[in-house]
Amino acid sequence: MFEELIERYSQYSDTELVTTYSNKNAYTQEAQKALEIEIKNRGGLELLKIRYDTLIQKENEKVRISKEAGLLYLQGFTNNDINSRINSELLSSEEIHEITETSCNKINASRKDEEIKPRTFIGSITGGIIGGTIGGILWSLQLIYSGHIFYLFAIGLVIISYGVIKLFTKQSKNNIIVLIFTIASVIYALVLGFYLYGLFGYRGPQ
Repeated sequence: MFEELIERYSQYSDTELVTTYSNKNAYTQEAQKALEIEIKNRGGLELLKIRYDTLIQKENEKVRISKEAGLLYLQGFTNNDINSRINSELLSSEEIHEITETSCNKINASRKDEEIKPRTFIGSITGGIIGGTIGGILWSLQLIYSGHIFYLFAIGLVIISYGVIKLFTKQSKNNIIVLIFTIASVIYALVLGFYLYGLFGYRGPQ
């Protein structure tokens, strides 16, 4: 068991090891001893903390650069302009370029998702009708065969309508048209479900 603990800790990252050490009182004495051995194998606690602090600083620096790059990109700067404006003492030029490119790509993806185009309307209408019809039939079946309304199933109507609309539009609920037609599709499903129930009536156990 002790050897297994040492082997397990040897596979931990520096961050995981520091986190575990911070909560060492929650572990058995055997686990604490195994932890201390692994920390010693990595150069001791002080060296481990230095590497950990450096890692945290780099992660914070990545967040800062990502935010700064995003703001500059929204102001109309190109990727090259952004890379020339952002400097860091902790990250290499390659790392900075990778972060700025990722940040700009996220903004472009968000813009594309929120863009209203013909496919947005066509897909939302088509998906709304299909999703609402499927949801309406299922809603009516629960009424016809159980005679009860299971409000949890209403969540299923939202999932069905949104899922079908998203399939046709390739856009998410962040798009206002997709959101509006999802709501309309759910309302349509409810109306259709109650209409079919009124048409066929209760068919469940007596």
